[in-house]
Amino acid sequence: LEKIDYINYLTVFDRLYEIPKEKKTTQYREYLHVLLDYLYSYAERVKPLLDLGEELDTVNKDFSEQWEGGRFPGWPKETGGALAAMGAHLDLSAFSSSEELMSLGLDRLKSALMALGLKCGGTLEERAQRLFKTKGISVEELDPSLFAKSKPGKVTKGRETEKIRELAMLEAQVYRLTEILSEQRSSTKENVQRKQARRDGEEEEDEEASASESEDEGDDEVPYNPKNLPLGWDGKPIPYWLYKLHGLNISYNCEICGNFTYKGPKAFQRHFAEWRHAHGMRCLGIPNTAHFANVTQIEDALKLWDKLKAQKSSERWMSEQEEEYEDSQGNVVNRKTFDDLKRQGLL
Repeated sequence: LEKIDYINYLTVFDRLYEIPKEKKTTQYREYLHVLLDYLYSYAERVKPLLDLGEELDTVNKDFSEQWEGGRFPGWPKETGGALAAMGAHLDLSAFSSSEELMSLGLDRLKSALMALGLKCGGTLEERAQRLFKTKGISVEELDPSLFAKSKPGKVTKGRETEKIRELAMLEAQVYRLTEILSEQRSSTKENVQRKQARRDGEEEEDEEASASESEDEGDDEVPYNPKNLPLGWDGKPIPYWLYKLHGLNISYNCEICGNFTYKGPKAFQRHFAEWRHAHGMRCLGIPNTAHFANVTQIEDALKLWDKLKAQKSSERWMSEQEEEYEDSQGNVVNRKTFDDLKRQGLL
């Protein structure tokens, strides 16, 4: 089967009269039912005020007139009787095996068998094998067991004709619903074409961007950087004046951080609050507080910590010296003096 894209399908899906009659099989009938259900449901949603039942009644009436007059597109008047009762002969010279005949489908094989007066029942494989046995053999030379016991009667002929008429009526309903939805069909095609054009344009832009990026990468694989300047956002060395402005030419060493070197005053000041310096202070047993800002040497940090501990110790509360008592005469003395006077019985 030849596959087509969505835009082409929107253009040709209602050209049912162009489909050869031998391909209008049971699968084709099922396809028409599915297509008709979709179009009917869609028309109900986009045109809720339209009486679709009345429209289809009008279609069926017009179809009956066209069918009786043999004017319905794709179904001449003689087609029904010839295809249903007499069958349609099939040229077997183009087929080399029964498996190739199976691709024609049940209905086409049945029509070819009927044209020869053979049995037309059975599975798809049985029909293909029965028909292939007739290749290169005249009708008189065929095995009598292959022939049908009796020719199709009027009942069989009428049933086949009715099936073909029902199939053509489904096509008529598809034609009418497609006509009702012509505006939505045109809008859908334009929308799909617009999206496809936008997608194609985006793909071209992406390809151009990828090509330019690969060219830039090829040109800048090894940037010229004799002064070992830091790289900017574009992967190129920053200007030297900017390097000097931020003081990146000045190095700061911190012994507490394991003799790590920081470039520039900004990075140096920021590192006191970062994990590396905090870890070094924790290893020394010193809290990383504001008292130790700008202290980078271990010895200086330890001396400052001892000084702070001594200062805190001197500021600690001493109950013997600072706790006050009052004697019987109203004199205020500290605790040590009060205990001495009490032992001497002078209170």
